[in-house]
Amino acid sequence: MGLEQLLRFPLVFIPVWWIWMSHTLYANRFDKDNREHRLVSLMIMSLMVVWSTFVEDSLGLGFVYFALLYGVVRLILAYLYWNIYRSPEGDVVFAKDVSIAIGFGALMSISSAFIDSSFKFIVFYLGIVIDAGWQIALRKKLNSHPIDRAHLVERIGLLAIIILGESVIAMVGSLDQELWNTMDIVSAATGFLLIGAIWWIYFDSFPILERAKRLTTGNVLIFTHLLICMGLLVLANMIRHAILGDLDRPTFGLLAVTGLCLFYLGKQIPYWYAFPPWRSAIVTNTVVCVSITVTSSFLPKIEYSLIGMTVGMLVYVHLTFKRILSVNVEAFLDEHH
Repeated sequence: MGLEQLLRFPLVFIPVWWIWMSHTLYANRFDKDNREHRLVSLMIMSLMVVWSTFVEDSLGLGFVYFALLYGVVRLILAYLYWNIYRSPEGDVVFAKDVSIAIGFGALMSISSAFIDSSFKFIVFYLGIVIDAGWQIALRKKLNSHPIDRAHLVERIGLLAIIILGESVIAMVGSLDQELWNTMDIVSAATGFLLIGAIWWIYFDSFPILERAKRLTTGNVLIFTHLLICMGLLVLANMIRHAILGDLDRPTFGLLAVTGLCLFYLGKQIPYWYAFPPWRSAIVTNTVVCVSITVTSSFLPKIEYSLIGMTVGMLVYVHLTFKRILSVNVEAFLDEHH
């Protein structure tokens, strides 16, 4: 994954992430676990399976099918919200507006499939921007039907588990292709320690967001997890190729710094927003860890850089527990817990 692939990666991942998160928000507020919803969820999953076959060539010849299938899934989600609007207990302002936002964005993205020039990519992603931006603009109306924070945190955490699992699979998949030497062992052990540290700090501190009363719409969690997920996927790719030994120094540094910075930012922003007493410590911790990451990228060998970046992650774990979790945040937690 070089610079060109790194720039293309968000264009492929963002539509996948937006479908996951949109369905998660709908299920969080309105899922009754009845037959209709199960059938619709199965329909979405089957379309996603077909859609995944066009992901690799989504910016090439497969774009038409990629755009059409994305739009169809979005229209299904718009239909779900429209049903809420039409139901006797539905929140008219809330559900109708969200349905229109999703439907309008979906139709714009679908229209890109009928454009021959490169302008089609702009139209496709403009549909996503309008969809997401419209829903953000509805945040005051969304407060009339607050999210179930515990359920949302659990569902978002599930996505992180899947991606962390993919990281381990990618790392293990590279092991049987190696003729082992000392540096290969160092890369593998350090990569596993890095993923383990990420897993530890993510799941040890993340549940406190279940009690953060400032998180009412879910937007902060949803959009910051785009950064986290992209960061984890970039890191998985970086660790795999570091073990294989087929990365040059500039590419390794680009992937490592990008992946870790995305993770740090995505991880820190929700806590910065939800818990004002933590803010100064959060900024300090982020600057320290990003500085260690960037400095490590200049070490003479990739293996040394990987060790330095892992040390930076361990420093982040230590500082989080020492400087943040010791701050009193009871005023910003729900009283009933």
